[in-house]
Amino acid sequence: MEKVENLDGPIGWLIDPHNKWAIHFDVKKLTNEKSSEDYTIDMWGVVPNAKSMKFKSRRKVTKQDSLKTWNQLLESNWVEFDFDKKQTA
Repeated sequence: MEKVENLDGPIGWLIDPHNKWAIHFDVKKLTNEKSSEDYTIDMWGVVPNAKSMKFKSRRKVTKQDSLKTWNQLLESNWVEFDFDKKQTA
């Protein structure tokens, strides 16, 4: 998986190598100005043999912190996954 560097910010899901934790990265535009964006990182516990996950925490972060965390997790063998496919499986 390639590092995220020149995007508006990482968006999507990462899951840990042991399938115990999932993290959702999101950004919401508050206005049309680029400086008015709200970056969040949500931590979820993966429930074995279930379609749902358990919400643990939310952090509001800067764009730089969001990118840094995303890249650090990828370097620690976390992988991107499609949450919509997991829900329907």
